[in-house]
Amino acid sequence: MQRLLTLVFLLGLAVPAGISISGCTRNPAGNYCNGAGYGLKLTDVASIDLEPRTTGISLAFGQTQQVASPTAKTCKGTTASVSGYTYGTSNNQLVDLSPSGNICAGTWNRRSGGGIPDYTICNAPSPLPSTNGGPYAAAYVTATAQGISSNQVQIFVHPQVTSVSLVLEDIGTTTPFAGCLSQTQTAQLDAQAFYNSNGTQTLLCAPNSTSVPSCSTAIGNLQYASQNATIATIDQFGVITAVLPGTTYITASVAGSGSSAGYFSTCPPASINVTLNGQTSGTVTQGVTQNLVTQIIDTKGNAIQGLTLDYQSTNPLTISAGAGGAITANFAGQADIYAVCQPNTCNPAPIDKIGVNLTGAPITSNSVTITTPGLASQFIWMASPVSPSSPGLLTLPGLPPNAGSQYFVPVELITGSVGSPVKLPYIPNTMVLDRTGSNLYFGSSHELMVYSTATNSLTKEDPNVPGVVLAAAPDNQTILINDPLRKIFYVYRTSAGSFTTFSGVGTAAQWTPDAKTLYIVGTDYSTNPAGTPTLFVNNINTGWTTYPLPSASSNVAITIPSVGAFESGQTTIAHAWCPQVTPSSTGSTLGQAYPLAATVAAQTDVLAATTDGAHVLGVGLDGGSSPTLTDISVDTFGSLKTGACPTDPAGDTILPVTLATPFVQTPLPFTASQLDQVVAAPGSSLAFVTYATASGAAPTAKLPYYQPVAGAGLGTVGQVTLAGSPTAPVTGVFSLDDTIFFVSTSGDNLVHYVDVKSLTDKQQIKPGLVDANGNSLPVTVIVTKPRSTT
Repeated sequence: MQRLLTLVFLLGLAVPAGISISGCTRNPAGNYCNGAGYGLKLTDVASIDLEPRTTGISLAFGQTQQVASPTAKTCKGTTASVSGYTYGTSNNQLVDLSPSGNICAGTWNRRSGGGIPDYTICNAPSPLPSTNGGPYAAAYVTATAQGISSNQVQIFVHPQVTSVSLVLEDIGTTTPFAGCLSQTQTAQLDAQAFYNSNGTQTLLCAPNSTSVPSCSTAIGNLQYASQNATIATIDQFGVITAVLPGTTYITASVAGSGSSAGYFSTCPPASINVTLNGQTSGTVTQGVTQNLVTQIIDTKGNAIQGLTLDYQSTNPLTISAGAGGAITANFAGQADIYAVCQPNTCNPAPIDKIGVNLTGAPITSNSVTITTPGLASQFIWMASPVSPSSPGLLTLPGLPPNAGSQYFVPVELITGSVGSPVKLPYIPNTMVLDRTGSNLYFGSSHELMVYSTATNSLTKEDPNVPGVVLAAAPDNQTILINDPLRKIFYVYRTSAGSFTTFSGVGTAAQWTPDAKTLYIVGTDYSTNPAGTPTLFVNNINTGWTTYPLPSASSNVAITIPSVGAFESGQTTIAHAWCPQVTPSSTGSTLGQAYPLAATVAAQTDVLAATTDGAHVLGVGLDGGSSPTLTDISVDTFGSLKTGACPTDPAGDTILPVTLATPFVQTPLPFTASQLDQVVAAPGSSLAFVTYATASGAAPTAKLPYYQPVAGAGLGTVGQVTLAGSPTAPVTGVFSLDDTIFFVSTSGDNLVHYVDVKSLTDKQQIKPGLVDANGNSLPVTVIVTKPRSTT
């Protein structure tokens, strides 16, 4: 009975206990990776990654490098906690490791004595390795923790590399190639490397060699870098991808040593074609924006996308060309638009590689003629700067020395009234309007004076840049000032007031429409105290360069498109943008950046280029008083290969261009003591000539004009009868809508409004400019810009 009661009692205790245990059941097997209760736990190290596993590490004899921190993972891919790693090597006589993972290309010092800590001196391998007769070998290192070893990392051990030369190979082959790659194409970079052996540069490795191994075998992976990533990019495996046209240097580094290994070219444009609605001419309504379509083909016949082109307008105030070929008609008028691929923003090359694979030189497109119908009113500003015997200034015979007015006069054609004279701080020697019509720049022997055209008020004086304002850049950022006394050019940044200088004296200057190249004719005194007639060129890519001229030049005319510049003189010549280079096995050597491109056997004193790019018009006196007009036909695309420079027979180096310049001549029906201007109309169909009358000429002067024709034929010569009794037409400018020619005259000191269509003098005004003694002066500078008629 006692035994039975004990059994019942135990059963009573067992039931609730069993219920409690079943509610807290543990599963120890769940802590293991295999779920079976044994093996690796979820927190244990399951794998170790040691980098760089794909490229390995390259070390020169005796060099050291800390191994990259290993990465330990659990079986679930999460980070495993490791208190420390043990490092191993497959050959501790070639590659030794310290306990902390510092790699030695050789052997570490141990128990050196003298207080020198262990693992602080890396001794080169002894004996030096030799593989296939070459001083190189490789070992492998690993990292171990918790009984798990990492992948092996190959360590390349070799002499210090002293230089590297680049080799390009077609992807998937070992065939080297030269030349360029089209956009988005790729190539494999390889190299040959040298080391110093007893004072002799010795080849260590090279591709496709029977005497030495490839560099990937001997020294491992080289790190390549492109100096200009907009031209080419390179990945970690040495695969180079062509991005945009141009040439860039490639550097290579291995084992802490680097060198310029070579260069790479992305193929440049062979042609640039622009159209508007599929045509090379069209109409754009005022206030409307239309986009040109641009097609670019490279030298391998493949299309190029994403180029930064400079779209240029011959009449930017009226019809502007924006980024990507956006054409905006601001006012009525006509303009020719073309695109230029211009280094450094397009097809750049280092200066000593200009010409390599046809890179480093500009390429121009065809032009598109844009017409905006209607008429535009005008703002006009007139001045009579002082006329000393300084270069670049209009000197009028018969005026007293240093005659000039301290005033300028604004006129607004919508009212037709002459504004009140505005007094300047000093008598100016020049007046130049910027290309957007925002500012008037007045030079003087004291300072630069800047006036706002919106308010006709003084906005800035800068005494640091005295001299003659010769030109304003089309981008509205820079003006050129020349101090003829100090014989210095100032390239002046208008917003910052900063400037750079260059030695020389200028008589005339023009920027190309993209504002990247400045041409100046004048005199260089740097090597000859008497002075040498010189063409100065300042380009953002090549800097300042100078070219002697055969005779003194007083005028320069930029061709349309701006492939070069014509310079006046006893013989008229032209320099163009296709550089003179000397081919060599390593590329080319730049000779002249703007070499001679044409010689015209005609004397000219004044020059102008028509905006259609077909003519350069010059007028010269040839030592007498009877002027001769020379009409030079300029066929840019007959001289350039679809807008690109000519090449050598191998087709990989640029050659200077020779511009074809047939010309015709005709006498003009007046006599003159000097020529002041030949002014071409925005529409290219008309040009006027201004001058100073010769002694004994007719008391009433007329305004001569010339109407060019297509091709190389002779155009029409005539004269406009001017109202009043002028003794000479002094200076003039066309309204940008090509409807009025504003011309000043001496004798009566008037400004005449000549109707371009009827060639008649429709209106005259008297600006009322006077000198310090109150004597009336003729206007010697007129500038204009359009204004809205609404």
